[in-house]
Amino acid sequence: MFSKEVQLEAVSMYLKGVPPKQIRKKFGIKGDATILNWLTNIKMLGIEGLNNPSRSKTNYSYSFKIKVIRWRLEHHASLPVAAKKFRIRTPAQIWQWERALESGRLKPDKRRRNQTMNKQEHDKIKKLEENELLRIKVAYLEKLEALAQEKKKLQTKTKR
Repeated sequence: MFSKEVQLEAVSMYLKGVPPKQIRKKFGIKGDATILNWLTNIKMLGIEGLNNPSRSKTNYSYSFKIKVIRWRLEHHASLPVAAKKFRIRTPAQIWQWERALESGRLKPDKRRRNQTMNKQEHDKIKKLEENELLRIKVAYLEKLEALAQEKKKLQTKTKR
């Protein structure tokens, strides 16, 4: 929403003692929390902590998430300390990863794994999927044949 320049200017005005209401009015900011959030991000992550409009969401790999969780547990670090070390914008994100890991919901990203797969592996998986589909079709046809024969037997018994 706001450019880095606007965010920096608003925070610098705040630090110089300009009332938040005046800053909000100048830049069209809805609430004081926005300015305080920018200030917190600058303190934690530096200027890079400010929102970059072109980068709205960061996707972290499974291995990175595990690395962060493992480091936090080994060092008995708080969520904000771990977030600052690994340059994660919100400490609550780490907490969510930990809960997901505990409940078994944190799993390797299949899309990333598929991207790194070479052509041979991809072809092999495709053939295995085709084989499974063929097995299902054969089982279906066998069952259909068995039902047809049973129906024929019943028809011949009722004719007698």
